[in-house]
Amino acid sequence: MPSDLPSELSRWFENMQRLLDGWAQTAEQQKQLHEMVKTLVRENEGLREEINHLRNMVTHLTGERAETTQALRDLAAYVTAVKDRVLRKSREGRSPE
Repeated sequence: MPSDLPSELSRWFENMQRLLDGWAQTAEQQKQLHEMVKTLVRENEGLREEINHLRNMVTHLTGERAETTQALRDLAAYVTAVKDRVLRKSREGRSPE
């Protein structure tokens, strides 16, 4: 039996202990990363839902804006027609033609 066998065994044991500690640390990091990924996936889904909700709101508001624009155009045309009629009657009242 070589005389340095106990030191070789001790060194091998220490190396194996470091290797196992490294694996345990890597496993813990993997677990933490897995939890982070799960959290990010949930947050991502929530953001997707919020984006879809906002898109629906934009679509709805765009439709309302178009309806409001048309209503204002109609109102402007009506007011212009009434103004023209009032002015015409006013002119007719002053100087009959």
